[in-house]
Amino acid sequence: MRISTVLIALAVAVAPTLGVTQEKPSAPPTAAADAQGVAPADPAASKAIYDQMCAGCHGYRGDGGEGHRGGFSPHIGTLALKDYMSGVTDDYLAMIIRKGGAYMGKIATMPGWEKRLSEAEILGLVAHIRTFVCAKDCDTAESN
Repeated sequence: MRISTVLIALAVAVAPTLGVTQEKPSAPPTAAADAQGVAPADPAASKAIYDQMCAGCHGYRGDGGEGHRGGFSPHIGTLALKDYMSGVTDDYLAMIIRKGGAYMGKIATMPGWEKRLSEAEILGLVAHIRTFVCAKDCDTAESN
């Protein structure tokens, strides 16, 4: 079943390139996408998935701020830290999204998404997360 889902996603991704006109890809593939032969999802769709499923803890900009749902959910702001994110590979991010925090030795409240998201959606999230990195402080960068 998993193989058929990947094949269907791959067929949908390749089908537009078989026509007479070709569109430019909306985002460059990630290293994880290259290694697995799966193109990430559309950037707008990836942002929508992130905003719905990830921003509750990570915030809309990956800094644990705006978009955080409040209450007892953790504030995880590392996705916007340049020093941290520059040392994290796309494959590592994809694995954390797939398997969840506990599996990777991180915070156990982060669920694994491999049963709810396709590989293309996971790779799209990785590409979207890569847009968050701020040089120092996201709030300072945003106010300039």
